[in-house]
Amino acid sequence: MEGARFKYLELLGKAAETHDSRIIAFCLMSSHVHLVLQLGNDPLGRLTKQIHAPFGNWINQRRKGLGTILADRPKSVLVHSETHGMSLLRYVHNNPVRAGVVERASDSNWSSHRAYLGLEEEPSWLATEAVFGPDEGGREQLRHDLACFVDEGRLEKRRPEFSGEVSRALARRIRKLMGGDVELSYPVLGPDDFVVSALKEQVHRHGDRQHGRSKSISAETILIALFESLSLDPALSGKRIKTTPIARARALAAWLWVERLGNSQAVLSDALKVSPSAVAKMLGKLRREGPTPDERKRLDQIFNSLIENRENTVDGNEEEKEIADPKVIILKRQRR
Repeated sequence: MEGARFKYLELLGKAAETHDSRIIAFCLMSSHVHLVLQLGNDPLGRLTKQIHAPFGNWINQRRKGLGTILADRPKSVLVHSETHGMSLLRYVHNNPVRAGVVERASDSNWSSHRAYLGLEEEPSWLATEAVFGPDEGGREQLRHDLACFVDEGRLEKRRPEFSGEVSRALARRIRKLMGGDVELSYPVLGPDDFVVSALKEQVHRHGDRQHGRSKSISAETILIALFESLSLDPALSGKRIKTTPIARARALAAWLWVERLGNSQAVLSDALKVSPSAVAKMLGKLRREGPTPDERKRLDQIFNSLIENRENTVDGNEEEKEIADPKVIILKRQRR
């Protein structure tokens, strides 16, 4: 349909402003879409819903119809950026070549490749700095190198693991690494230590999020506890003060709320009296560098203290409500 791909990119850009993921690359095909993301902690489903729901309505309004436009669930793959990131970028940009639509990736108007090469304007929400780095110096040489790298892969065949398919070989490797009869819901690609760390991190986060949600810890409680631990006035948490201690405290509170508890940025943004995109910016530097060892220790102490306090206030005769499993499950048992 005429204008559909322009509309999709418009919605993608709007969603990127309120979601904490970074859009590294995209490719719009006639029947499906490829996105390369650096994920934050907002659920991936929220991003796709922000795009696909209005996109479906837009299509149906123009064709005067009803029904689902994008019916299949997204297929995902988690990759180690240093070992697989550039290969994935090349694979995505060469999708139109494999489909026979164009001879080279740079000929396609519906992927991010031309923006990377400087052949067309770069969308503000496209995180090309994840590939090129933050400095502008030497950018032309980097673009030339990227063009050659992608062009060298134009004859590459379809790779199932980059399409979200878990091979038997990968499944066996995961079972060996994790020491149990478990299967992946989607591929995790990278060195052994990355795979094990990624899976353990998911289990750790899921446990913290279950515990945190089961005790109904509020964003306001997190802010008060964090600010008081730093001998700061909690009333300043909702003030747009850019002094280093206040700004850092707000960012650490966002880290605890989003990273450890897996809660929505939107809820915290209300408590901080800022937009969700502002919370994403607070978390940006922390995600790149991580909290300092002292800050991590402080965050752990606050988290454990809040959990303990909540447990002490729960009536011993009251049964704790069952916590639902997360919508995206990394590990699952395979039915035999």
